[in-house]
Amino acid sequence: MEKVSLYRKYRPQDFDNLVGQDYIKTTLINAIKQEKVSHAYIFSGPRGTGKTSTARLIAKTLNCEKPKDGHNPCDVCELCIDINEGKLIDLIEIDAASNRGIDEVRDLKEKINFAPTRSKYKVYIIDEVHMMTKEAFNALLKTLEEPPEHAYFILATTEIHKIPETIISRCQRFDFKRITKADIVARLKYIAESEKIEAEQKALELIAKYTDGGMRDAIGLLEQLSSDNKITFTAVKDVLGVSDHSLIEKLYNGLMMKETKDTLGIIQDLHDHGSDLKKFVHEFMDHLREKLLSSIAENKGNETLKIMSMIEVFQDAQEKIHLSAVPQLPLEVAVVRICGPVRGSLKEEIIEEPEVEVTQEEEDKQAPDEAATKEELKEELPVIEEDAPSEQKEYIALQTYALKENWPRITERIKAPSLRMSLKNAVPVDVKEKNVLLQFNTDFHKGKVMEHDHRVELEAVIKELTGNEVKISAEVKKLEIKSVVEEKSEVVPPPGASDAPPVPQKKEKDDVAEALNIFGGEVVE
Repeated sequence: MEKVSLYRKYRPQDFDNLVGQDYIKTTLINAIKQEKVSHAYIFSGPRGTGKTSTARLIAKTLNCEKPKDGHNPCDVCELCIDINEGKLIDLIEIDAASNRGIDEVRDLKEKINFAPTRSKYKVYIIDEVHMMTKEAFNALLKTLEEPPEHAYFILATTEIHKIPETIISRCQRFDFKRITKADIVARLKYIAESEKIEAEQKALELIAKYTDGGMRDAIGLLEQLSSDNKITFTAVKDVLGVSDHSLIEKLYNGLMMKETKDTLGIIQDLHDHGSDLKKFVHEFMDHLREKLLSSIAENKGNETLKIMSMIEVFQDAQEKIHLSAVPQLPLEVAVVRICGPVRGSLKEEIIEEPEVEVTQEEEDKQAPDEAATKEELKEELPVIEEDAPSEQKEYIALQTYALKENWPRITERIKAPSLRMSLKNAVPVDVKEKNVLLQFNTDFHKGKVMEHDHRVELEAVIKELTGNEVKISAEVKKLEIKSVVEEKSEVVPPPGASDAPPVPQKKEKDDVAEALNIFGGEVVE
């Protein structure tokens, strides 16, 4: 006796057993009862959600000699049996992936006018219809709009966006949704009991979760894993390469607590044990999604923002895994981006310098002239309100001066090349409490630094160097372009030579050249 796969054996044979598509089932049953079945349907949705099974149910019900309850095929008449066994010549199933050209459609148009051989109606089921060529679609248009009275069309596709609107407008459209995890588990449990397969509840739940709403895939996995009529959670986990949920939760907690070293250890353990890192990231992203929705429901604003940042970073890592020569490297970089470098290591590396004996005389020479420094800061810093306390003015000035002095160190620690280049065009012009204002010559460099990931990386580096948390803001330096007449009239004395002859000021020319370099163009006399 020919062995039949479990999916074919347990394919729904009537509408009552159609799982997970209640709205579609109800609408079609009402249409059949009222004899208002459309001559053309288009079923769209993910694979394994019942599109072709529903199409066959319509064909069976339309041709059944003794339908039950006015909408279900009897499954005992000759026509029902032939359809179940795939022998009815008037049920034509076409795979558009291999019959996609205009010649096949012309052949269909020629034969469709012939009356059915044995049944009341001819039913054409065209699967993966999005694979048809443009010319084939055009040839099919008129037939879909005005088919013979004895013919019905049911088109099925997983990519509805590839179907021309002219085709969709001539059909009744039904969108099949992914089948819920609960519905899949219930169906698997029923099949396991019918086949005398001993299956653990957790094993069935894992299969349902892994197949992502596809009933056909779930039943196929059930059959594959039941070779000895027993299915355990451990066996399913090992076969599918699914990660232990506790490991995913441990990674999540490590990222939230910013435990860089321990979290990197989890990634290394996964690699050492031969885990599929792509699958792991997929599962972790699903876990982050659940955490995100939970934090929103519980109105935990800070946690929501942290999780959103994690999702962005790991999405980037997921895209880079298959391109990386070292598979675990994108995940390790993602961990460091979220947690920051190992605490203490960066400060020690930067601060520790070889000890050099300095005499008191040399120390006095190296000490900066405090008065001169403050005088420079007065020129470089933006104007501070006159009514601000003098202590506050001095504190702000010294903070900004310290950040300027350390700016080369900060830019060297930036890992993203594009960010590092843009920061070389930035100048810290103001530090007030935890707010740092950067000034740029162009909008391009400002926009690059203020991208979310880049800004977060810069703030983390500053924190590592200074020990203070900061918030970065930015502005674009205003260009003052003066006329040539003004330029010639302005002179400034060179430093230390007040009686020297006037020297033409060229700053405005430089500003014009810089503007032309940024925006393009030429000076018109």
